[in-house]
Amino acid sequence: MFLPRPFNTIECQSTACDFLSSCEALLQKFLDCSRKKFSGYLALTLRGNDTTPWNFYFLNGRLVGSQGGVHPVRCWYRQIIRYCPQLSCEFPSQTLGSAYLWDYSALSQRVEQGQISRGQKMAVIRGFLIETLFDFMQACQFRDRASTIKLVHYDCGQKMTLPPSIGFHPSDIWQQTVQVWTAWNRAGLAQHSPNLTPIIQDVAALKQQTSPTVYQNLTQCLNSERTIRDLAIQLKQHALLLMRSLLPYVRQGIIRLVTVTDIAVPAYPTDNVAAQPLDGQTKRPLVAYLEDSRFDRMAMGQILRQAGYRFTGMSDPLQALPQIIEQKPDLIFLDVLMPVLNGYEVCARIRQISAFKHTPVIFVTSCDGIADRARAKLLGASGFLTKPITSEKVLANLWNYLLKSASPPIQPINQGPQSLVSPPTPIRRSRGKVIEEGRRIQAFT
Repeated sequence: MFLPRPFNTIECQSTACDFLSSCEALLQKFLDCSRKKFSGYLALTLRGNDTTPWNFYFLNGRLVGSQGGVHPVRCWYRQIIRYCPQLSCEFPSQTLGSAYLWDYSALSQRVEQGQISRGQKMAVIRGFLIETLFDFMQACQFRDRASTIKLVHYDCGQKMTLPPSIGFHPSDIWQQTVQVWTAWNRAGLAQHSPNLTPIIQDVAALKQQTSPTVYQNLTQCLNSERTIRDLAIQLKQHALLLMRSLLPYVRQGIIRLVTVTDIAVPAYPTDNVAAQPLDGQTKRPLVAYLEDSRFDRMAMGQILRQAGYRFTGMSDPLQALPQIIEQKPDLIFLDVLMPVLNGYEVCARIRQISAFKHTPVIFVTSCDGIADRARAKLLGASGFLTKPITSEKVLANLWNYLLKSASPPIQPINQGPQSLVSPPTPIRRSRGKVIEEGRRIQAFT
């Protein structure tokens, strides 16, 4: 979920297993990965705690991401709030709605769309790495001295190119994490994880020892849903200072620190869940979307399903053509920027199949220049849909390339809760608006 694109498409193989006695030995392994331009990941577990792995990912020797640890979803979302306030300024509840499904790919798309800067993206990743490594260091501090760190190397078996601004030198991340851990340790907090949640144990004693304002603030904030780190983000305060201010109450038993689960992320819906005709319905048009970003596939799927279409999502451009031949979609949305094969190459292959010579193929991209449109036209594309995806854009393209000859027009069904994007407008109610939008994109053809 929180990894750059190559790790979502390439399978890494286990090549070696080491047992380390200290974090200092782990640092040497990180530096070895940097020196050898390693592409893959290191899977770390503590003996006796094999159920909590930490994975650190490298591309050409640079540290680019991590997975696992205590609260990866909370951790990622904290960095979004801290460094990208224009995307979100509130901490989510115990279960994330679909609007909060941020991941590495979605963050990269925000950069491409100009919503955040590349520096903000790098700050999010850096903060995520530092928190994850901090948690590992703290876990190592209190492990059984006889136990060891198990480290398994997973090699991707190939070198992958990266822009020079992507990724971090392992020593930089390590040094910044050590600084945070040292300050936490010196403050006498080594035994207290910032991932613990403070709850009020003795309300009467708290009311007696604090002013009415402090008492009111504490009772409102300590709601058993926020960890120390979460509260620090919410209150715009450093986690260390917040923990030190609560520590006297913890020692007196007025406030208790308890563990809390990570925020639950709803499972991504199966892309092909609506590929079959709905019960009791006539067969509705099937729309396919080839896109390596799960975030965008899910947004497109919600728009189409709520508008009454069947939807099939595809993520692998190499496997897309057999799926298209098998399912025979009535219209194909096609992302341009994808690994291995780009959208132009996939479009050319689709047009080589006689059964799909007249099937509408719509490019979905943030690159909407004259040269892009000309190249797409030569390869047989029907039109362009510029990101970000909205219901108005999608429905306008469907009207322009699929529904003009259909009678009667398809009616939306099963309007559900608020979606990732603007709620799709029923075609019957907004035909004038959709037609107007369709005329604006008609110039492409």
